[in-house]
Amino acid sequence: MRRAWTALALNAAAGLAALLFCLPFVQMLLNAFKSNDEIMSNPGGVPQVWTWSSFLDLAAPHRSLLRNLANSILIAGSGTVLAVVLCAAAGFAFAKLRFAGRDLIFTVLLVTMMVPPEVVYPGQFLLFSRLGLIDTLAVQVLPTITPVFGLFLVRQYMLSIPDELIDAARIDGAGLFTLFFRIIVPVSAPVLGAFGILHFLAEWNAYLWPTMVATRDSVKPIMVALPQLVDPTVGFLPIYGTIMAGCVAATLPLLAVYLRYRGNYPPPF
Repeated sequence: MRRAWTALALNAAAGLAALLFCLPFVQMLLNAFKSNDEIMSNPGGVPQVWTWSSFLDLAAPHRSLLRNLANSILIAGSGTVLAVVLCAAAGFAFAKLRFAGRDLIFTVLLVTMMVPPEVVYPGQFLLFSRLGLIDTLAVQVLPTITPVFGLFLVRQYMLSIPDELIDAARIDGAGLFTLFFRIIVPVSAPVLGAFGILHFLAEWNAYLWPTMVATRDSVKPIMVALPQLVDPTVGFLPIYGTIMAGCVAATLPLLAVYLRYRGNYPPPF
């Protein structure tokens, strides 16, 4: 009996916590159906007049928000694919191949994880500026495709792959590329998928670096463009309705990824 009451209390606490976490998303959705004036006068309640004007404003000809959303999908998607491929290849090399200085190089790479990324931003900015890549989509992708965390995560998983499996494939005549793509990648699908989702979320929500290198509206991701929506006719007041509608649109790709892979091991990207 005591166990049943304990389970009931834990479930109730978990339900309350889930409700609290969902409240900001519910409020965001409600505010997206309000006019900007109503958000100012009724920010926390149900819309008195439901309107689609904020969503229609996202596609207004004088705005580039749909392009900004497409930029985010392209940046996060391409960056995730490249990061997963490179981390898988590097993780395989550090886990299963033997070469001079392997452990030392891996240790040095791990040490770099303790350096805050903001410390290297000035140097990165100067480098990409000299390469002429500022204000492009490439400059928002290239610095993110070799994350040491991803290398560490994938390498630790690949260490658990039995060496006998690799030896058997080599005895059957499998070359290095065949071994990697036909054996290692399928076996490592769970960790590659998990890392891919984490990396996609991180790139989708990136703000500081894109703010530094993307000043043209045509190359800004949605997370940079939304906070800059202001109405110059009223003293640069933020257009909260359009911002909330944009947040709803920006949440949909993340929600789709969650619903697609909820409770399942995702395949590698």
